[in-house]
Amino acid sequence: MTFGDMRRSVFILSVLLLTALCASAKDNPRVFINPGHGGHDSNDRPTPFYLWTVGDTVTYYESDSNLATGSALKRYLEEKGYEVGTTRVDNTSDDDLDLYEIVALAANSGADLFFAVHSNATGIPARLNYTLSLYRGYNGEPVVEGSDSIARAVKKHLQANQATVWTHPPKDWGDWSFYRNWGYKTGLGVLRYNKLPGMLCEGSFFDYVPERCRKLNTDFCHMEGWNQSLAIDEYFGRSGKGKTGVVAGLVRYQCERTDTTYKAFDKDLLQPANKLTVTLLNAKGRTVGQYRIDNLNNGFYWFEGLKQGRYRVRVEGADAESEVEVRANQSTYCNFEIAAARR
Repeated sequence: MTFGDMRRSVFILSVLLLTALCASAKDNPRVFINPGHGGHDSNDRPTPFYLWTVGDTVTYYESDSNLATGSALKRYLEEKGYEVGTTRVDNTSDDDLDLYEIVALAANSGADLFFAVHSNATGIPARLNYTLSLYRGYNGEPVVEGSDSIARAVKKHLQANQATVWTHPPKDWGDWSFYRNWGYKTGLGVLRYNKLPGMLCEGSFFDYVPERCRKLNTDFCHMEGWNQSLAIDEYFGRSGKGKTGVVAGLVRYQCERTDTTYKAFDKDLLQPANKLTVTLLNAKGRTVGQYRIDNLNNGFYWFEGLKQGRYRVRVEGADAESEVEVRANQSTYCNFEIAAARR
């Protein structure tokens, strides 16, 4: 072999190696998740309120729902072939990392995308509920290329959720534009020094009490994580990788909700069902799953890991059942309003 042949061989091997590395990154993207906050401390947004279905005061912590959502997102992405890192898997005060620690962990992870999971609150008496996707920069001018693209995808897939009530259209904003009064190019701390394409997702507003009741249900948080995974699939062009789908919905009575002291909108003005069983049947009429609605006044049910096909959803106490079609890597919703009020 001549020197020229050797050089040509080395060049070809280098190209093949680079191609393999690029294919690996494309086939198995790396995502780094930061479920916001950590522990049950004063900065974890504790929100106690009386829940009549429980007969006692219940305290919501944003750190709980963030972890439930982030953990579900991690699981769904891994099932679809992603490599996933996270800042925490537990919910203690020690898990509440400083911003510089989060940024350093993300930078050292080799991730292709940074994704922070949060929930929102107005901080004022006004009550509303919508999805807010934030990225570093001004509107339409992300500091890191691609960050606005993932924000748009998340906005789309979360707002498609029909197992809730949205009071306002979703937003995807640059943090410099959204938090303009914080100072020139200040923005969110967790995005400030982050060099990865990425965003912070405010999935919904927990100070809207009907949504807070839903976010007390871990499976409702799992649904948010599932929908976030669909957005990440779209961002990486991998929507065809998932093989199963989900069915979710809300069961309500055709009467005014009992806790009328809290502001509610649209279908949230109706009383949610509690402690009813929802049954999922396949096309042959065989039961493939049952879900017992909790007593946290949300009426939410959830089935995941479903093969493509037609199913029927049956609710205890309802006169009718509904047929749904499950598609791979998609969400299917089926809400019920039942006549007989069982409180």
